[in-house]
Amino acid sequence: MLSAHLVLALAAAVLVLVACLAAISAIITLAINRRFPPEGSFLPVDGGKLHLVDHVACERPKADILLIHGASASLADQLVALSNSLSPRYRIVAIDRPGLGWSDRPGKAGDACLLRQARMIVEAARQIGVARAVVIGHSLGAAVAGALAVERPEFVRGIVFVAPASHPWPGGVAWYYRLVATPIIGRLFAVLIAPIAGAFLLAPGVRSVFHPQAPPRDYIGRSAAWRAVTPLRFEASSQDVAALHANVAKLSRCYSDIRAPSFIITGDRDGTVRPSIHSEGLARDIPGAKLVLLPGVGHMPHHVRPDTVLSAVDEIVAMTSQA
Repeated sequence: MLSAHLVLALAAAVLVLVACLAAISAIITLAINRRFPPEGSFLPVDGGKLHLVDHVACERPKADILLIHGASASLADQLVALSNSLSPRYRIVAIDRPGLGWSDRPGKAGDACLLRQARMIVEAARQIGVARAVVIGHSLGAAVAGALAVERPEFVRGIVFVAPASHPWPGGVAWYYRLVATPIIGRLFAVLIAPIAGAFLLAPGVRSVFHPQAPPRDYIGRSAAWRAVTPLRFEASSQDVAALHANVAKLSRCYSDIRAPSFIITGDRDGTVRPSIHSEGLARDIPGAKLVLLPGVGHMPHHVRPDTVLSAVDEIVAMTSQA
């Protein structure tokens, strides 16, 4: 049996370790937030504020384009990939999903609900005069785009699904997503471990997501990818991923109701989401949807083939210009 002194000593050592981890985590988080401040403005929505960038580079934009990013990312990812292609013709509105980037996570039970996130995004977009937009959603953000088309069809002029996560799939998600999505324990893990582990795992994770392509030069810095390892953002993204299977199981029953012109752009080497389940599922379920399969491309086709995304947007705008 352990003596009382030994138990006290072990408890004190654990407290010291926790305090050290918390301090290191706080320092890393502060440094990341200072290095990558907000790029845009904040708009009030139900339960908090959403951060967005409203970019108009041409005199007469042909349409409004709404960008919705994926898991463990922020609006900067799609801006880095698509702004040069889209801005000569279109107004670009990029929004940080709730809890990611610089957007608030209202803290309600349904924060990971795709329909709830879609409502919040539309609420913010309408405040800056966006009444109807072509929506480009990447990965988990494509599921939010699908929810938006189901929930607010009058808002959606067309959709470009990029490497979408859209349907239930066999198996689950990585253990740490489930752990971090667990109340109390998840918050402790996110606060004590995520920033420290993220400092070592971020670069390999980015390389894995882009495989078989290499990430663009200085992608981690230009896309502010470091934000993903801060505790509250990591927790929010983990909740989204952990709830995604159940969310898309419900949402996918409604895809046949989508009438907006839809393009699905995916790489046949995507190792993050299976095109055979998600992209082909969308092409099957959405009436008139067009599937574009890119040979040799992984999970980031908007970076690898931005011209394909632009072509899809151009075609949607041409199809709907009289509508």
